Amino acid sequence: MSGEPPRQPKDMPGLLKFCLEATRGEDAVERPDDVLSSMDEERKAWLQEALNGMSVDVIEQLTNGMKILLSDTADLDQKEETLDCLEDWLGNIDNANNFHKIGGFSALKHCLNSNHPSLRTGSAHLVAELSQNNDYCQEKFTQDGFIQLLISQLDLDTDQACRVKAMYALSCICREYQPGLDKFCSLDGWSAVLRAIQSNEPKLRTKACFFLAAIATINSKIVEDLSKMGLVQQLSHVLHEPSDLTHEQVLHSILILVKQSEIARQDALLGELGLEKILNEKIVDMSGKEEFNESVEYCRQLLSLCFKEEESADR
Repeated sequence: MSGEPPRQPKDMPGLLKFCLEATRGEDAVERPDDVLSSMDEERKAWLQEALNGMSVDVIEQLTNGMKILLSDTADLDQKEETLDCLEDWLGNIDNANNFHKIGGFSALKHCLNSNHPSLRTGSAHLVAELSQNNDYCQEKFTQDGFIQLLISQLDLDTDQACRVKAMYALSCICREYQPGLDKFCSLDGWSAVLRAIQSNEPKLRTKACFFLAAIATINSKIVEDLSKMGLVQQLSHVLHEPSDLTHEQVLHSILILVKQSEIARQDALLGELGLEKILNEKIVDMSGKEEFNESVEYCRQLLSLCFKEEESADR
């Protein structure tokens, strides 16, 4: 952006048409003039409010960016660069919210459905950034079907970077926004999170465990639901793998569950899991290595919480 003072929009109908033109498909037959004339007054006022809050420069940058992302003829490099620029342009909450009002989320959804991994990754990253501490964008992403798209990307995408960014985006939409979390649960999103934790991709496992722990810490109903799914048993199987840094997040997740749910604690005691044995082995294996200090502490807390109490009861 230039150092000149922002120019305020004067021709509001013209700017509305400019935004509508940006989101129009290249083969669409409907003209922006027709769309504008048929738009109800409430919707038109909503768009005008958004445009009033932005300079002409910002509107032009955003709408041109949208047009590039929706284009069938723009090349991949252009689209990748546009996603990077959008992150800079949408750095403040007002611009992020207004981006939705002028139709920008349709461009993000288009990129999430792209055949190019870089566009799926870039779009999911932008969804995450727009959602953080912004309940307006969280609401719109929830209403506009993004959660379902991102769960599918998390679960089925063949590109690991895309899966990692999808998990990041889901976490940002659903944390501290109950309607988003409810939608995520209704779409069986936790099963996809579990499969992410069971994957061999360290970044994906870490982000999935972080999301699980963040939600479980503040939502007792989710804890019970996850415990009934047998999550402790399934997480425990991951610990049978050779020790690595991702096990810290897995152990933390198990600890949060067993602290809050008797169902989870009873699952931890199941003999076939061999959890007590594996926790003791992990302590021996990881002790004395600074990077595993937290993991060792979680192991000790789990042993104390689950098995020492059990031993006392037996006596």
